[in-house]
Amino acid sequence: MKERQGVTVRATAESAEEISRFADSYASFNRIINNLQRQYIALEGEFSEQNRQLIETNRKLVDMTGRNLKATEFLNGILCSISVGVIAVDRQGIVTHFNPAASILLGIPANRVLGSHYRDVVPPGTPIDANALRAIESGHGVESVEKSLDLPDCSRLLVSVSTAIIRDDTGGAVGAVEVFHDLSRIKKMEQELVRLTTLAALGEMAATIAHEVRNPLSGIGGFAALLKRDMAEDDPRQRLVDKITRGVDNLNRTVTTLLNYTRFDEINKENLEFGEFLHRTAEQYKHDHADIVGGLTIEIVPPAPRQQSLRVRVDPMLVRQLFYNLYTNAIEAASRAVTIRVMYAQLSRQAAVQKYADRVLLGVDETVVETTISDNGPGIAQEHLERVFSPFFTTKQDGNGLGLAVSWKVAKAHGGDILAANGADGGARFTLLIPTKIDPVNREPIL
Repeated sequence: MKERQGVTVRATAESAEEISRFADSYASFNRIINNLQRQYIALEGEFSEQNRQLIETNRKLVDMTGRNLKATEFLNGILCSISVGVIAVDRQGIVTHFNPAASILLGIPANRVLGSHYRDVVPPGTPIDANALRAIESGHGVESVEKSLDLPDCSRLLVSVSTAIIRDDTGGAVGAVEVFHDLSRIKKMEQELVRLTTLAALGEMAATIAHEVRNPLSGIGGFAALLKRDMAEDDPRQRLVDKITRGVDNLNRTVTTLLNYTRFDEINKENLEFGEFLHRTAEQYKHDHADIVGGLTIEIVPPAPRQQSLRVRVDPMLVRQLFYNLYTNAIEAASRAVTIRVMYAQLSRQAAVQKYADRVLLGVDETVVETTISDNGPGIAQEHLERVFSPFFTTKQDGNGLGLAVSWKVAKAHGGDILAANGADGGARFTLLIPTKIDPVNREPIL
């Protein structure tokens, strides 16, 4: 009985000890839970603050992105609207910007350039230091340097180039930019100014000569008329007086033609359908010169079908006079029925540059309308080919040598030229070149 009581006491003691340990563990667990709850509440508050800051940061980022997008769109709008070419490269020489004006001036589509290395897609030109690639490589830009570029269509473009380094906020180089504009029109204006200055000086001289010559000519003509009046109708000396009168008339016509040649007339250009203009000019010439065109045939040969409606901007009165002079020259040179063949076509820019770059200065958006006027006459003597457009040069006994000179002047006044040669089958051949506008982006050959 006593043994059973002892066992019971020991069991009760052990239970009390376990309960005590459990109570301690439970109290410790509660402390941990309370500590975790406090930490959770603190973290929850910190999370809320971080979330609020993140929302504010995102809002600012969205605002900044919107402003940057507007700034980028504004910059792109500027680059697309200006008429100067702009090319930008990064530090590796990769083209990052290539505006439409650069595409037009260089004749290279933008999608072939962007993302490519500058050296692989853009002609470097001369001097070679005047481009964005050399700027980023050397760390130095250039300002207003004249540069010559050989374009993909085999033409040559003269531009003024400036380059600069693009830097970040810390001053480090992140790329380079190249800005250039076409100088062709400026060069044309310089040539035109020289021509006008020369013609003005020649005009003053011609006016003075005309005044000094016409006064005595009037006296000679008047005295010749008096002599003829006092002579009998059958007096053989009247033939001599008639020769004097005809000589005075010829000299007066020469002086008038000289004044017309040297006088600068304002050019009034009109947009004409060239084929219709040529047909009207030929018919009008036959009507105006009915006394000398009995055996004259003028054949107008149209160009390829796609050029059936070919338009040019010219002064119709001046260009009509040019063709009149060429037709008259063919008639006077021939001793038989005359056939004149007129062929015209607009050349592709590449063909125009290859054939006539040394004769006509073309802008990047220009080509030429080539008109060939050939006849079946005796042709031009080889030793005279270089002089046919010189004033007062003539091989005709009663010619004044100003007809072809006036034609040359009209061609030059339109920014073009006129060339003389002999045809393969004989006869003279004149080639008239008139600059005309083309689509500067589409440089595919027309013919």
